[in-house]
Amino acid sequence: MIWEEDTFRTIVAHAALAPSVHNIQPARFRFTPTGIELFEDRRRGLRIGDPHGADSLKSLGAAAEGCALAASALGLRTEISRPSQSDDFPLRCVAQLHFAPGGHADPLQDWTHKRASWRGMLETSDESESALTRLEETLPDVRLVRDRHGKRMIAEFYDDVSLEVLRGRAYRLELLSWMRLHRTHPDFARDGLNADAMSLSEFEARAAAIVLSDPAFVGLDFIGLAAPLISEQKKVESAAAIALFHCAEDEPPFQTGRRFYRLWLELEQAGLAACPMSVLADVPTAAHRLMRDFSVPGARTLVSALRIGKRPAGAGFARARLPLDELIIT
Repeated sequence: MIWEEDTFRTIVAHAALAPSVHNIQPARFRFTPTGIELFEDRRRGLRIGDPHGADSLKSLGAAAEGCALAASALGLRTEISRPSQSDDFPLRCVAQLHFAPGGHADPLQDWTHKRASWRGMLETSDESESALTRLEETLPDVRLVRDRHGKRMIAEFYDDVSLEVLRGRAYRLELLSWMRLHRTHPDFARDGLNADAMSLSEFEARAAAIVLSDPAFVGLDFIGLAAPLISEQKKVESAAAIALFHCAEDEPPFQTGRRFYRLWLELEQAGLAACPMSVLADVPTAAHRLMRDFSVPGARTLVSALRIGKRPAGAGFARARLPLDELIIT
């Protein structure tokens, strides 16, 4: 069956809401008579932070899952196949999606418009505690750290690991290049991590631009001020829980990205906001320590650590997204 272009545009518009590392949005979409070809725009990769492209593939897996969710709301089922790996540049096909009648609406689709990282303070409530208890029973690939001592340990460890990673100049400057700290930035509402998404006031955003730049960071680090200025300990400790999401060691990153997106939507469905602390999974020694200290089973890989809890009343912001026409290729 040949679908109308408007159907595909609706699906892509919803898929574009999927999370991506640093909000780089590497997914590009091309319509076929029966579905969509999903491409990776390799010009938008992270050369330092993601040298092997695993995080980009996870982001693309999330985009594919976003397509399937959107298609389900239209009564379509989705078959996703992966082509052989290629080195095509700048666009590399990573998946083919074929749609057919007979799909049933996935309840997680209702939460795609509400999902967004919340990097501010979190709250705990009786409802969130009940939700966490239910999630512990239904999410075998998630270890929830709920006790105060465990959350404090992770909060302090997160600050230590973040500081060590930021001492790498190339990584820090690449991260800074994806941060949109001033509303005058031409890409403030398009991509990357803007001040609103990071819950930064105008003053805090201006300070962050200085602290992370050269040569200020080196000087501040030398006199011991960089650590307190980048600390997120209070925000991490405010979480109702820290979720350690893990997968089998041999699971392909694309598949992991699909499952990661569904996990995040399940958290939203349970009334819980989330914020990834990806550096804890990106640094192998940090990931191994967390898995050891919190009894994650062997032969597993830490995908991400997320702080989760209830958003404060009225909290929210507009997500930065590229225009639909820039995501669709011919």
